Amino acid sequence: MTATTTTGSEAALGISMSEARRLVIDLKRPAPWIYWPDLLASVAVGAAAFAAFPVRAPLSPVAAVCVLVSALAFYRAVLFVHELVHAAADLRGFTLVWHLLVGIPFLAPKFVYEFHREHHASRTYGTAADGEYVDYATGPWWRVLATPCTALVGLPVFILRFLVLAPLSWLVPPLRRFVLTRASALAIDAEFVRTLPDGPVPRRWIVQEAACFGYCLTMAALLATGHLPLIRFAQFYAVITVLLFVNWLRVLASHRYEGGGAPMSFPDQILDSVDHTSFPLLAELWAPVGLRYHAVHHFFPWLPYHALPQARRRLVAALPADGGYRHTADPSLWATLRRLLARTRRDAKGALR
Repeated sequence: MTATTTTGSEAALGISMSEARRLVIDLKRPAPWIYWPDLLASVAVGAAAFAAFPVRAPLSPVAAVCVLVSALAFYRAVLFVHELVHAAADLRGFTLVWHLLVGIPFLAPKFVYEFHREHHASRTYGTAADGEYVDYATGPWWRVLATPCTALVGLPVFILRFLVLAPLSWLVPPLRRFVLTRASALAIDAEFVRTLPDGPVPRRWIVQEAACFGYCLTMAALLATGHLPLIRFAQFYAVITVLLFVNWLRVLASHRYEGGGAPMSFPDQILDSVDHTSFPLLAELWAPVGLRYHAVHHFFPWLPYHALPQARRRLVAALPADGGYRHTADPSLWATLRRLLARTRRDAKGALR
């Protein structure tokens, strides 16, 4: 892949950056009439499926369906945080409502994902400074299989972060920096250390953190007094676990993870990303809100999610038959994961020789 760093974007991708930008620049503006119904419908479906859960038969097939539908609907709603990070100035009112309906209740406020912009910078993409990149392709195969299983501890970790560590860090200053740098980023790299902004902690961070603490404290009080049935908390745990498990599958399929830890050029960053254009209805379940077009997104991080399908169609139509960007498309989630596992096993066999 490193050979592309010296040949330029046109040789690597099949199209120059200036031409690619000209093709899609008219798609830049977010459309509120798409964002609002999408978010509200996702929350409504998730809430309806959650309410329909049969508490007297929690292990029944109907209960399993309710958990799955609720998890996938709320998963879509939660992933709007990705849009908020990229287009915050255009979505201020939307951001507030998203926090009230999803961000705070699911303990995923926007400030814990704001570091995501570094994932798109050529100086950091694929390096140790990129909290959203792990060298899965060159690591042990078992890490790929074990990663989605960490979904089981997701909710306890989130509760620990906001119910326990947050107030402790307010009272114990030496703990505050640790919490902000090591426990305030929705990163996939467990060793990632978040860089803090210069000056005091942004007010929005404190407000969002305090809101999550208040929410956790309220839920804990309701649970302790019996006003929140234990079965409902168990149901919420199941929804969060399914949500996180699906998200981990999406993360593993978003890139080829072949960077090896070295800085990568912008064309290489795009070629290391994956678009899933087949089975669109199914792909929308596990990679919603435009995230199934991950290579397009890395090409144009400023495009709203609803513009990505059209952007890819325009790019492909303008590419020559051998354009490198065409190779970013995979037929399915399974095909991407199978290639990733095959690569890890191939490297393991090579290391044993």
